[in-house]
Amino acid sequence: MKRHIPYILFILTAVLATSCVADLEPLPKGWLHVSPPSRDTSALTRTTEEIDYLVSIQKGANLIISPVRYSQLSGPIPLSEGTGYNLIAESCTKTEAENQPSIYGQPRYAGSESFDIEANKSKTVTVTCSMANAAFCIKKDESFYYPEFKVTATLNGRSLTFTDEVQMGYFNVGEDGTAILDYKVEATDSEGRPGTGSGTITLKARTLSRLHLKATDLGYIGIEITYDDTFTPSITNVVVTP
Repeated sequence: MKRHIPYILFILTAVLATSCVADLEPLPKGWLHVSPPSRDTSALTRTTEEIDYLVSIQKGANLIISPVRYSQLSGPIPLSEGTGYNLIAESCTKTEAENQPSIYGQPRYAGSESFDIEANKSKTVTVTCSMANAAFCIKKDESFYYPEFKVTATLNGRSLTFTDEVQMGYFNVGEDGTAILDYKVEATDSEGRPGTGSGTITLKARTLSRLHLKATDLGYIGIEITYDDTFTPSITNVVVTP
């Protein structure tokens, strides 16, 4: 038996070595060419600004290529043959969309495109990006006689304060493209009497929601909400509480 042990060990070593070589054998490769991400042409997102998009690649739940600026891509990207790849482009991250360049945030454009890779072939993929978050601002009507006011808008624990018509805030929305925003209006008339009102509105992706502040003869603060993407207004009245 002792004379056969080295021979048996040799066979086992050869089998294991062959197995390791098979495991390390790479899958056939193909190449991906990424065209510059484009942007849709809806009224709200139309702009001449050039965006250096963050580009990443996923396959199922796995991140194959971490986000990198498009300007930093050089040449085709080698990928293993397979299906179910996804090219993702975004102008900024969700976190950056709500805190840069200021606390009021910025528009976030995002999109994705699925693709497959064939061995020894090149694939060109282009992704079109739309505005993925929602914009919010205040519009003061001529009838709004309160010289001082502020509107506090809150969503998911994040609150922004609006005191003029110049400020524009941006909020991330859910997977369905909507989110419920809480707002509170606090105003003071010329005689120092306070008035308050509150309510909720539905924010929509790719849409600018304007909260129009009006005054009525019945002691109400009138709130008219308009959505730029649909131009369909919805109106509600909020009671001023002395």
